[in-house]
Amino acid sequence: MLMLKEKDFVTEAQILFETGSAYPHRVRFMYEASDTLWQGITWGEFLKLSTEIALYLRSIGIGPNRKVSIFAKNRIEWPFCVMAIHACRGVFVPVYQSNTANQTSYILNHSDSEVLITEIDLLPVVFNIWTELPKLRKIVALGLEDEEQLLRQLEAFNKTAKQPLKAAEVSQKLISINDVYDIGEDISRQETEAFGHLSRLITKDDVSSILYTSGTTGQPKGVVLTIENIYTNAGDWIDVLGCLIPELKVDLLWLPMSHIFGLGEVGLGNTLGFATYLTTPQAVLRHMPLAKPTIFMSVPAYWERLYLDSKGHSDRRSEQLQRLHVLTGGRLRFCLSGGAGLKREVKEFFYEAGLLIIEGYGLTECSPTLTMNRKDDFDFDTVGKPFPNVQLRLASDGEILAKGPNIFRQYYKDEAATEETFDPEGWFKTGDLGVLTVDGFLKILGRKKDIIVTSGGKNIAPQAIELLLRDDPYIEHVVLYGDERKYLTALITLKTAAVFAYAKAAGIGEQDYALLVRRPEIAALVQNSIDVVNASLSSFETIKRFYIHDRSLSVEEGFLTPSLKLKRKAVHERFKDVLDALYG
Repeated sequence: MLMLKEKDFVTEAQILFETGSAYPHRVRFMYEASDTLWQGITWGEFLKLSTEIALYLRSIGIGPNRKVSIFAKNRIEWPFCVMAIHACRGVFVPVYQSNTANQTSYILNHSDSEVLITEIDLLPVVFNIWTELPKLRKIVALGLEDEEQLLRQLEAFNKTAKQPLKAAEVSQKLISINDVYDIGEDISRQETEAFGHLSRLITKDDVSSILYTSGTTGQPKGVVLTIENIYTNAGDWIDVLGCLIPELKVDLLWLPMSHIFGLGEVGLGNTLGFATYLTTPQAVLRHMPLAKPTIFMSVPAYWERLYLDSKGHSDRRSEQLQRLHVLTGGRLRFCLSGGAGLKREVKEFFYEAGLLIIEGYGLTECSPTLTMNRKDDFDFDTVGKPFPNVQLRLASDGEILAKGPNIFRQYYKDEAATEETFDPEGWFKTGDLGVLTVDGFLKILGRKKDIIVTSGGKNIAPQAIELLLRDDPYIEHVVLYGDERKYLTALITLKTAAVFAYAKAAGIGEQDYALLVRRPEIAALVQNSIDVVNASLSSFETIKRFYIHDRSLSVEEGFLTPSLKLKRKAVHERFKDVLDALYG
C-alpha cells in the first residue's frame, strides 16, 4: 500500500523500480497494436522505457520545477512519459488533445514549459504556434517513424501556412521518441541503477504537476499540486476503497490521461498492480466483453449506456441483469463513477446485479477527492463522507468548504485567483453548494455561480433538473435559463440519429435536420419528455417553454470544456436573443 509519512514515503517511481526489477515479465499494460491485435507491456519494459525517457530529460536539464507538457491522445507512451517526468522531479503539465492551437499556446507559455511531448497527428497544431513558443527548447514526437515522415508533415503544413517553417529549424528542435529511447539507453549503460536513485531524491514538497482547469469561464487556471497533495489523497483512496479492489486486478482505461480522473487511474494501477487495457472512448464498451475487466472507472454516460442496453434487451428483470453481466464481461467487481452525478435508478439496477457503483466528489484543486461512499456505508442520494485527511464544512450560503493536506496551495502565477478561492481562515471555497445529511453524507445541490434566481426570489439549481432529462432517448443537452425571470425556459439539443429514426417511423419525410427539428411533431416529442419531468418538480422549477437548437453543443464552438462540462455562460450569451424571445 502507498503511504505518506513525514520523513518516509513511497512514490510511484520507487514502486515502478521495485516492481519492474522483481517482476519484469508480469504484464502491466495491454494496448491495441492494430484493429485485431492486443500487445502487452510488462513491468520490466515499463521500467526500461520510463528510465530511458527520464535519463534523456535529465540530460537536457529537466529537474525540480522544470516544466514538461504532454499534448497527445491516450497512447501507450503516456504512462512512460509521466513516470519519467516524475522520476526527474520535473513538473508535469498535461494539455487536452482536443485543445485549439490558441488554447495550447496559452498553456505552454503560461506554464513555462521547456519540453513538449506530442504526437505526429498533432504536429500541425504545434506548427501553427511554433513561433509563439520561445520558452520551448525541445519537442518530442510520438509515432514519428523517420525524418521523411516529418518532412512530409511539414511540407503539407507549409502549403497553406501564412508563415511557413524551415525544415532545418524544425529538425533542430524536434526529436522522435525512438531517438529519445536510444539516447536514454546509452546513458543507462553507465548508470544501471539510475531510476532507483532518481526516485529516492523525490520529496513530498516537490511540485508534481500543474493541471489547467477546463475553464468554464475565461482562461484556464493552472492548479499547482505537490507530491504531498497527490499522495495524501491516494493514500486516503486506498484506505477507503482498497477493500473493494478484487484480487484479480484488471482495468479497462479509456479516461483521458490529460484529466486527473484518468491520470489517477493510471497512478492507482501503478501502486496496486493493475493489468490495464488501454482503449478509447469510442471503443471502450465494445472491448468490455473481450477484456473482461474486474475494475471499471467511468463518467455517468457509460454506466447509463450499459443500463439502457440491459433494460432494452428484455422485459424480464432476470434477463436484463444477465445482459448486464454479458456486456461487462462477467468479471466486474469494482465500479467507480465520477465527473457528474449518476441517476439513482442506474445505481440501484447495478446493485441488484451484485455491483455497487461507488460515487464520490472532488475537484482538481483537491487532488482530486474530498468525499466518497464506502462499501458498507453508502447513500445513493449523496456523494459519501469525507476522506480521512479531509475536513469539510458549509458556509452560511451552503457553499462547500474544504481543508486538508490534499488541497492545492496556489494557482500558477495567479495570486489574485488564489487569494479569492480561500476564505480568511484558509478554507478552500469549492464553488459548489451542498447539504450534509443527519448521517454525515454530503449531497451536492449545484454550482454556486450557476444558481438561477427567478424574479419571484426562488433559488433553483439547474443541474439537478437537467439531470432528470439526461436519459431521454431523444434529448442530448438541456440548458436552463431564467435568471430574474418569472419562469424557467431551456435551450435543447437533440440526438440527430434518434430524431431521424423517429421521423422515419412516424412517416415524416423531411431530410433537412434544421427543418425537421422545427416541425410540430418534434416539438411535441420534446414537450412530452418535459411534461414527464415537470410532473416531479415544484411549480417554480418546471420548464415552461423551450427552444430546440439544430446543432449539438460542441467543444469546438466553445460551449463545452475539453472534459465535456457545460459552459453555461457561453451558451446563455450566444443564445440570449432566442431565449429572451421565449418570454415574449
